[in-house]
Amino acid sequence: MNRTTHLRARARRATGFSLVEALISSFIFVSLLIAVYGALSDSMKFHGVQGTFIKMQMDGRRALERMASELRMAGRIDNPVEGEPGYPYVFTNGVALDTFAANSHPAPTRHLDPANPASGDVSSIVFRLPADEDGDGLLTEAATGDIEWGSDDICYALVTDTTGTNVLERRVNGVPTDIIARYVERVTFATIDTDAAVDFNEIVITLYMARQTPSGQWLQANLTTCVTMRNTEEVD
Repeated sequence: MNRTTHLRARARRATGFSLVEALISSFIFVSLLIAVYGALSDSMKFHGVQGTFIKMQMDGRRALERMASELRMAGRIDNPVEGEPGYPYVFTNGVALDTFAANSHPAPTRHLDPANPASGDVSSIVFRLPADEDGDGLLTEAATGDIEWGSDDICYALVTDTTGTNVLERRVNGVPTDIIARYVERVTFATIDTDAAVDFNEIVITLYMARQTPSGQWLQANLTTCVTMRNTEEVD
C-alpha cells in the first residue's frame, strides 16, 4: 500500500463510526431513555396516588364539617311519652326499628378485609332540627318557651350506588336528598346511648375513607370529630 492509499484509509476511519460503535451507542442511548421514562412514569404514578389520597382526605373533612354543622343545631329529645320516639336515634347496618323503620336501608358493600377496622359495623343516625312550626318567627313555643322541633326525620346513611361505590347520603323521611361524600367505607355515630364515654349532648362521628387506585392498591384515611348539640332538650 502506497502512502497516498494509507492516508486515505486513515481519513475514512477518522470521519465516522464503525457499525459496532454505532450499535453500542444506540443501545446506551435507548437504555438511558428507558431509565428516564421509567423514573418519570414512577414519579407520575406516585404523584397521582398522592393527589387521589389528598382529595379523599379533603372530601372526608368536608363531609365531617357539613354533618357537624347540621348536627350542632340538632338536639337530644328524651320523650317520656310512651310510643313517641326520642332523638338522636342510631341504628346499625341499615336496620332501623319500630317508629324509625322507614329510615332502614340496604347495608353498604364491604370492600376491605374483615380484619380491617374500616370493615366493622356501619352506623346511621336519625335526628330532628328546630323549626318555626307556629309561624311566629321563633324556634320556641310561645306558650311554654320550649324548643319547637320540626316534623321531618333527617338521616345520614351509608349505601352502595349502582357503580359499587359507597356513598354517604343525607335523607329526609327516608328519601335521599344529597350525597355528602363518596368512597366512605364505614361511618359510625356514637352517642351516650351507644357509648357511655360520650357526653349527654355529644355525637362523635368517625369516617373511614377508602378508595382503590387503578393498580388495585387501597388508599385509606380515618377522620373523626365530636359535635356538641346546641338545642338539647332535657326532660325531668
